[in-house]
Amino acid sequence: MELRHLRYFVGVARELNFSKAAEKLLVSQPALSTQIVDLEEDLGVQLFIRSTRQVRLTAAGEVFLEEAEDILRRAEAARQRATRTARGEEGELTVSFFAAPTMFFLPELVRRFRAAYPAVSLRLRELTPDRQLDAFERNEIDVGFTRPLPPGHPYLECEELFKERFLAVMAETHPLAGRGRIGLKELAGEPFVLMARPVAVTLYDQIIALCREAGFSPLVEHTPDLMATLLMMVAAEQGVSVVPEGVRNLREKQVAYVPLDPSPEPIPLLLSWDPGRDNPARDAFLRLGREGGFGIR
Repeated sequence: MELRHLRYFVGVARELNFSKAAEKLLVSQPALSTQIVDLEEDLGVQLFIRSTRQVRLTAAGEVFLEEAEDILRRAEAARQRATRTARGEEGELTVSFFAAPTMFFLPELVRRFRAAYPAVSLRLRELTPDRQLDAFERNEIDVGFTRPLPPGHPYLECEELFKERFLAVMAETHPLAGRGRIGLKELAGEPFVLMARPVAVTLYDQIIALCREAGFSPLVEHTPDLMATLLMMVAAEQGVSVVPEGVRNLREKQVAYVPLDPSPEPIPLLLSWDPGRDNPARDAFLRLGREGGFGIR
C-alpha cells in the first residue's frame, strides 16, 4: 500500500463515482478501478459496494476513509515541514557568543533573524572562545562568535568579522589613568589581572607574548573566568590588565582604558561553524548576517 492508493481511495470515497473521481485525479477510470481493487486485496476487506446505479462505502470503508484522510494530511504536513526545514525556515539553531565584542551588533542581528525566520527555534549561549570549542565537539552549538582558534580544529570554518586593538585598563585612580597613551613596558612590575587561561587560551597567551615582546614577564595575580569580574578586580585596584577594545562595551565606570604605544597587532573576532554538519537554519543565519554585514559599522 502506497500513498497513491490512499489518494485514489479518498478521491472515490468523496465522489462516490469512479468516473468523476478519475477525472479529478487525472487518471483513466479502468486504472483507478484497478488501483482500488489492489488496495482492497492488500487490506483483505471490501471498501466499496458497487452496483450499476451507485457506489457506497462499506462500514470498513467508512473507518478506512477517516484514517486515510488523516494519513494524507500528516504526509502533506511532513512534506511541507521538510521543505521549510531544507530552506532554513524551520528547525533549531544555537548561537554562541561572548558579550564584550558582540554587544553592539548581535542583538540587532538576532532581531532580524527572528523576524525573517519566526519558525526557527533560536537559542543564545554565552561561552568563552575555548568553551565554544568543547560545545562544537559535543554538537551543542551551530555558530560561534569567537577568537582565533588554537591548532587542532581543522573541521571548523572561520570568517573574520573585524579586528580589535588592545588597550591597557586600570583603576581610574591609577597614576597612569589620565595618560593619552602608554607603553606596555610601563606596566612592568604591576600586578596583572588576566582571564583564566583554561577559558581564554588565545587571549591569555597573546597578552603574555605582548608583555614579553615589551621586555618583561607580567606578574599575574588574579585569573577570573569572566571579563566582568576582571574589570571589577581592576576597579578595586587589584591589578592592571590588557584587554581587547570591545571590552569597553561592558561599561564599567570605575576603570580607565588607555591606548598602547606602539599599538600591538589587533585581535580578530571570528565567526565559526562546522560545515560538515547539515543545518539549513544555520546557513540562513549566515546568509542574513552577510547580507547586512552582520550589522557591523
